[in-house]
Amino acid sequence: MNVLDRKFRPGLNGSRRMSEDHEAGETAGAILAEPVNYDADVAAYELATKPRYQNLGFAERYLAGYAGRLKLSTFASYVIARREQNCIAKALETCSPLPSQILDIPCGTGKLADVLIRHNCQVMAADISMEMMALAKTAYEGRPGFQGFVRCDVTQLPMANESFDTVICLRLIHLIPPHLRRKIINELARVTSRRLIVSYGLASRFQRIRLKLRNSITGRVSAPHPVDFSVAREDFSQAGLKLVRSFSILPLLSCEQVFVLEKA
Repeated sequence: MNVLDRKFRPGLNGSRRMSEDHEAGETAGAILAEPVNYDADVAAYELATKPRYQNLGFAERYLAGYAGRLKLSTFASYVIARREQNCIAKALETCSPLPSQILDIPCGTGKLADVLIRHNCQVMAADISMEMMALAKTAYEGRPGFQGFVRCDVTQLPMANESFDTVICLRLIHLIPPHLRRKIINELARVTSRRLIVSYGLASRFQRIRLKLRNSITGRVSAPHPVDFSVAREDFSQAGLKLVRSFSILPLLSCEQVFVLEKA
């Protein structure tokens, strides 16, 4: 058993390292069952949001939005991505002690790779989407300290307790319906020994108006599940996490807020 294997709990066979039996670009092959007694939020997440991120075409458009040629249609994505990278870099720089073992989940197409590798630490990247991780290989593989990819569901992580001193979860929680949000926060808290850096969509009055206006114009909902700040604080408290600092991404363009949390 190598060092990497010791990070994983036995018996969770649904989660695999990307190098074990998946070729880059291979679809996840998940079978979707019709929901039973699911409300609209749950159905939308299970039958629309999760499959969308496991679509290669969507993954390619997502990557092009922040890493491709700058166009008017991708300007907001480009600016928000740069701000996210800067905020995560600042969050890591203010950590004491500095992170040495990081889990990037969901890693997506590798948006944070340059930021994390620059901190001379070991990084494991995880996502439910093989399609996203296939595109992240260019950003991550061959970099010093990179420990590999893992396909897993964030609601049931295969890693052992306190496998990492720092877990980073960017651009996920605003997509998660309420019944799963706290379960995910608890899982993320379980696998970190020291801190969790996580982004939420915060539902201020201004942001609710902005999101509603954006939806009426574009027909797209960028943050289906924003929450009040008081709700976010309750999530942190029940998971045994204390808020250390926070970073606003771009208040005029995004409801996203990055929180640095430490185990109480």
